[in-house]
Formats: sequence, C-alpha cells, structure tokens
Amino acid sequence: MDDKRVLEDGKLVLFRRNGLWQARIPVGSGRYIWRSLKTSDEAKAAALGRKLFYQTDAKLAEGLPVHSRTLNAVIDEYVAMRERDNALGKAAKRASSIKHTSDGMLRQVKRVAAFWRAYAGVKPIEALDDKLLKGYVGWRKAYYHGMAVLPKNARPDPADKTLQWEIMLGKLLIKFAHDQGYRGNKPLPTFTFVPKRKRVRPAITLNDFTVMQRKLQAHVLDAKNQRERGSRLLLHDYVLVLALSGMRVGEANELRMRDVEAIMDGDGRPNVQFHVRGKTGARVVVPHIDAKRAIDDLSARRGEWKEDDYLFAMPGGGRIITLADQFDAFMAKAGLTHNSAGEKYTLYSLRHFYAVRAIQRDVDIYTIARNMGTSVQMIEQYYGKSATPQSRARRLGGETGIYHGPRSETVPEPTPDQKAARAARQRERRAVRKVLSGSAV
Repeated sequence: MDDKRVLEDGKLVLFRRNGLWQARIPVGSGRYIWRSLKTSDEAKAAALGRKLFYQTDAKLAEGLPVHSRTLNAVIDEYVAMRERDNALGKAAKRASSIKHTSDGMLRQVKRVAAFWRAYAGVKPIEALDDKLLKGYVGWRKAYYHGMAVLPKNARPDPADKTLQWEIMLGKLLIKFAHDQGYRGNKPLPTFTFVPKRKRVRPAITLNDFTVMQRKLQAHVLDAKNQRERGSRLLLHDYVLVLALSGMRVGEANELRMRDVEAIMDGDGRPNVQFHVRGKTGARVVVPHIDAKRAIDDLSARRGEWKEDDYLFAMPGGGRIITLADQFDAFMAKAGLTHNSAGEKYTLYSLRHFYAVRAIQRDVDIYTIARNMGTSVQMIEQYYGKSATPQSRARRLGGETGIYHGPRSETVPEPTPDQKAARAARQRERRAVRKVLSGSAV
C-alpha cells in the first residue's frame, strides 16, 4: 500500500494521515509511541522516522522514559509535593517528630527553583549532570550583573553559603526525578560546591546588648501614639526572645500561642518552652529564663487570644513577614549598627549572641546545638573561637602547687594599663551577673 512504509526490520512503521506522515515505534509490552513527523515528503519522513527510532531505542537501552521530562516539569512536581507536605505540617496541632516543610522553607524552595528554571528549565532532566551543576556556579555569580535595575533584596554577588544551598537544591531536584524513574539508569551527579569563604554574622556583644535593652525600653516609652507603641512593643519582645532563645527568625515568625508551654525547670523555677517548626524539623526550644518575663508581658497585653493566634503578630493579627527594616532603623537610632570590627548587626546576630553567651556560661555544646536546631559541628565551627569561660579555664588550668620555680623577691606594682584592664574585666563580670540574673532585661 502506497501510504504505508515498514522500515528497520518492521520496528518502524510510517503511514500517512491527512496528507502528513506519521511514525509508530514499539516500546515493549504491546505498547507503541505515535508521533507526527509533520511533513508530506516521503524521503524527509523516512529520515525523521529513523532519527526518532534510534533516539527511542537509546532511551529504552538506558531505562529512560520515552517521553522526556524537562527540569521545569520536575520542579512543578517537586514544589507541589513540598506544598502538600507544608499543608500536612500546618494541620498538626503540635510539633511532632515528623519533619514537615515550613512556610519559610517553601518560600526558599520556590525562590531558588526560579534560578534553576532560568538556568536549565527547558533541558531534559536526564541531561543534568556534574558538568551542568558545576556550570551553575559561574552562571549564578553573573546572573544579576547584566541587570540595570536589581530586584528588591537581590544581592549581585551571592555568598558561597548561598551557592552551596542552591546547588544542594539542584541535586535534590535531580534525586527526586531519579526516584520517580525519570532518569532511567543515568547515575546521580556527585558534584559538591564547597564554600571557600565562611560568612558568619557577628554576634552582638554583651555591652551592646545591655545598651540595646535599655534603648529598646526608651524606644517604647517615646512612642507618639498607641499604634506606634504597639509596633515598638512588638519589636521589643521579638528582639529579646530571639536573643534569649537562639531561635531562627523564620521559626519565631511561625510561632502560635499554642506553641508556648509553661514548664518548671530542674530548680523548680517557672519558665516556658516553645514548640518550634523550622528548616531542621520540629523541636522544643527552652529559652533563658528571662524570656518568660517578655512572654508574660506579651500575653497580658494581648488579653483574649486564641490558640491559633500568632505569638508575634502584626497590629492586625497577621503573621510577621519581616521586622528587619524596623530593627535596622532602631539600631541606627541607638547608634548600634556595627560592632567594633565594622561588621553590621542583623536580626540573626541575636541568634549568634545566644550561642556565644551559652558557651560562655559553660552550657555543653550538644545541648546548645539541640536547642538551636543545628549540629555540634556548626557550633564548634562558628562559635568555638568564643572567649573561654572562667569555669572551663579553671578546669584546663588544674590544681595549683605543681610548679615550684624560683620566685621574685618583690612583686612589681601594676601599670596604669594593667589596672584599667583589670577594672574593665570586673565591670564585664558584673554585667554578666546582671544579665544572667535577669535584672538587666
């Protein structure tokens, strides 16, 4: 019959439909793929049919699906999966051992996925390999440099830690597609981006924290009206609880009234604990005992409230998106924008303040890491250089009476600089005792 051609030992059949040639290729188990070749020319149809046949045969040999999925399609599926997981987490009344996708993590996934769509969204998922992953780094570094106007909050030069996270998400997308069988027998890429520069946000110093507390209180008292007072009280409570608990900003933003639980500590003192859902899953956070005062004040001001109300709520009761701008404006007014090394303070500096203070109070690193929802390695890596606590110094120093070397006949009088340094250390110790006792909060 003139409008049917059988090629490749019967495995490729060409036929005409409505004047255009079509191809039919078997793919096993009695299944076929049908494809229009979009031409009325028989010789051209034969060439296109053979090309499709060999491409299909190669995919079948590698265990790949005959209909390739693009990275864009995989991202759509992956984001939908994370959205469902996020909804499951919201449905839970209490934090549990099951880790769900938080609102903050979902926003991060969608934000970074947009870069991957721009970089390789139209490519078939099986084409994503080590070479393509490695190429993302250079592409991403140059991404914003060609733009005349940058999007809001965009940083032209991404930090190494940012690139590491974005590469990790790219690998997660590939692994997701692999588990769905979209990549056949293709091996998973092994490329890993190792940050060369470790960017650590500065911890607020104890002296600056003491000044900050005093000026926060004055900031509230100086409010011109009730609305402004409410906004400043929110910042006051928010800043203190972050500094005294070590929570991440996103975790604090998600807290509901039901997530705050009254407890008694081992010394019989009343405190609170927070049921937090963050990027590392659900956990219980026990803050420094002074945080209870801020929570009690907040609860008393709130009056009637429901369990689903946000703990830190905007004036209309909605969720906090960010208080970063308000915090920056307050710190500028207080003259506390940077530390002595010129590093800018941010809201995350409060988390680092908590970690450093906990280490200096000689809380064991495992307990700190568990409370902060991070690893022991991260605590050691970023905070291990903190000043050695006196109690630890005593243990390292050991007992006296071991060394019996020659002694000077006279003890020299300390210099003025030595006296000033000694007085500064004494003031520091008094400030520490004041903060830990709660009298400075």
